[in-house]
Amino acid sequence: MKKFNLITLTRVAVLIALEIILNRFLSYSEPNLKIGISFVPIALCGIMFGPYWAGAAAGIADVLGTFLSPFGGIYPPITLTAILTGISFGLFLHRKNVKFFPNIVLCTLVNTVGLSLFLQTYWLSLLRHIPYFTLMGLRALQCGILIVLYLILIPLLMKLAPKLEHIR
Repeated sequence: MKKFNLITLTRVAVLIALEIILNRFLSYSEPNLKIGISFVPIALCGIMFGPYWAGAAAGIADVLGTFLSPFGGIYPPITLTAILTGISFGLFLHRKNVKFFPNIVLCTLVNTVGLSLFLQTYWLSLLRHIPYFTLMGLRALQCGILIVLYLILIPLLMKLAPKLEHIR
């Protein structure tokens, strides 16, 4: 875990703000489907600062973002999934010698299939009273698109992160 200081806190706050903008304003959103690149700031937070900071940033961004969302209020299980997503980015990507396989591929599968497709779909089915497998069919499209985006963008973020570490 990165040392707690004002520079780290400021960088994480900027990534939270960027996640909210990308998630709430620059994503294709339906009540049960969201496609976009809002994972990029949280992935970058996980790469640079580790699982604790990334989990906290994802949770804070989810809570703050719900105040700007047209789809309702805070639903703690969905916030939990956001936190788990941030933690998973930090666990898989915050280290030296991150390899495409297994680190990036496993991170992608855990986040897109495990957390988004299975867990998030379950929470949405409970929240919206829609059958789980009906939602899963719709969200499988989202999962496929996000897998491609993750596998393209995360390696680029891995190259960008060391350059951002030196910016003050």
